[in-house]
Amino acid sequence: MLQVENEYGSYSACDRNYTRWLRDVFRSYVGDKAVLFTTDGAGSGYLKCGTIPGVLATVDFGPTRNVSRQFDALRQYQKHGPLVNSEFYTGWLTHWGDPKMGTRVTQDIVNSTRQLLALNASFNFYVFHGGTSFGFSTGANIPPFLPQVTSYDFDAPISESGNLTEKYYAIRAVISEFMPVPDIPVRSSGTRDYGTVRLEPKVSLFDSDTATRYPDFQYPQTFEALQQYSGYMLYETRLPPGLSGIGYLVANNVHDRTIVFLDKVPVGMLSRTDHMYQLVLAGKPRHTLGLLVENQGHINYQNMTDLKGLIENVTLNGDTLTGWRHTGYPMTNVGHIATQPSSSSVALPAFFGGRFRLPPVTLGDSQPLGTFVDMTGWGKGVLYVNGFNLGRYWPEVGPQMSLYLPGSLLRQNNILLLMELGTRHPNSSVRLVARPIVKQSHRIHDHIYSDINVHLVH
Repeated sequence: MLQVENEYGSYSACDRNYTRWLRDVFRSYVGDKAVLFTTDGAGSGYLKCGTIPGVLATVDFGPTRNVSRQFDALRQYQKHGPLVNSEFYTGWLTHWGDPKMGTRVTQDIVNSTRQLLALNASFNFYVFHGGTSFGFSTGANIPPFLPQVTSYDFDAPISESGNLTEKYYAIRAVISEFMPVPDIPVRSSGTRDYGTVRLEPKVSLFDSDTATRYPDFQYPQTFEALQQYSGYMLYETRLPPGLSGIGYLVANNVHDRTIVFLDKVPVGMLSRTDHMYQLVLAGKPRHTLGLLVENQGHINYQNMTDLKGLIENVTLNGDTLTGWRHTGYPMTNVGHIATQPSSSSVALPAFFGGRFRLPPVTLGDSQPLGTFVDMTGWGKGVLYVNGFNLGRYWPEVGPQMSLYLPGSLLRQNNILLLMELGTRHPNSSVRLVARPIVKQSHRIHDHIYSDINVHLVH
């Protein structure tokens, strides 16, 4: 089977020429050797524009009390053929700041699975095995702009770390009511507690050799204009000589989250999520204004483009600021920092590094067991192990508090590196634990972010 389009009916374009052209392109490559299909929501409003003549239409939905009703609209547009739920949701995604990790109740999944089987419908569990959006591969939703957590566990039957869950066994049991299930031994991947790793301050982000220096411009440029597609961008300009007293800074539609600095001292925050685009500054003439903008992930759907950085001009007391210096931190080549000498005092944002050794019992013919890096006590940043980018952490907001570390990335001697934006752990350490750490989250709005004074690491 080959999917021609995904939820095209959710958009208003409804371009029949486009969908037929797409069908014909697929058919020109595969002929009759594959079944072409589309996926849309189960409502008539979605299927009206999402279906394509000559292409099998399928729908997507999660657990529901009445499964057969979910196929009613499909039968209006496709009188014959199999009933297919091509995305049967076993859980849901999670955003930073959500009250808890996205879930679906196991018994609801079981009840809907039983109904699907009784209808002789076909279905695909989405997802059956949870995963991880390693590096900077996480996405976001709108409106408002809500970046997603690094974990894509999704409350799946097989967890992010490869462990079989209660949901897995419940689904297996209900399937066995309708057909034989082979008695094949299946075991969880397993995870392990490896203890605490002490981290030492290495170097401030601004003093590191990871920067990419771009040309100066009269007006700020986006990440994309400078061909940088991940990490952070530091925009700097001098405050005008005539400034006296309080300044009113406006940076409309900054994408996405921004720490504001005066002479490299953090003084405030701007946030796309919280629509915080204005800040009162107590600056002086010729101070250097710095805006460290973070790319928090691109929108998963809808918009064709999602530019990052300063999207519009920045004003101070209504006057446009000009003469911008651009310094990029794509964070793609930072592993060497972990082996640099430690520093007695560095200002945040900064890199911290440490080493840990696996106990001998975990070594041998098979790879070590995976673990979870508990980031509780840190603020927000990016974590690397043996040079591999595990992804973003943000325990100040949650609900995800730990990052999954697969055993395939581990060796006897390991190097851990993180880049912390604003809050240092009291003991400068992380724990490697056997289970994921989550918390009930109450979003910390950036406008009440309380840790934005001068930070020195001792």
